[in-house]
Amino acid sequence: MNKDRNKVKTKGKIFLYFLVLLISMMSISSCATTKKFEALLNTWMGHDVNELITSLGPPSNEYTLPNGNKMYTWLWIGNTLVISNYNEYLNMTLTQAVTHWCKVTFVVNQYGRIINWRHEGNACVSY
Repeated sequence: MNKDRNKVKTKGKIFLYFLVLLISMMSISSCATTKKFEALLNTWMGHDVNELITSLGPPSNEYTLPNGNKMYTWLWIGNTLVISNYNEYLNMTLTQAVTHWCKVTFVVNQYGRIINWRHEGNACVSY
């Protein structure tokens, strides 16, 4: 009877070990980061703006600069996460809402080539 229990414990430990290993590998290999997002934006440098619009869809906003260059902006707004916690010392519930968003602007010269970009927001990440 002890042998059976030991076998179950050993199998459980092995399963747990592989589960932890799998989760660790997935989290390491699939981390979305701002650096990766910026590297993705850099791949568009020098490309024609028509390729960008074909890839991303119509921009949210367009602006012509005084020097003739144009700014094309895309804005993505995702889910809102609401977090509530009860604080027993203050005897009150604290609530916080976080909306995930990313705004990307590309600057294009008079020849239609992408010459610069910038981004802002808490969801500007890539895998």
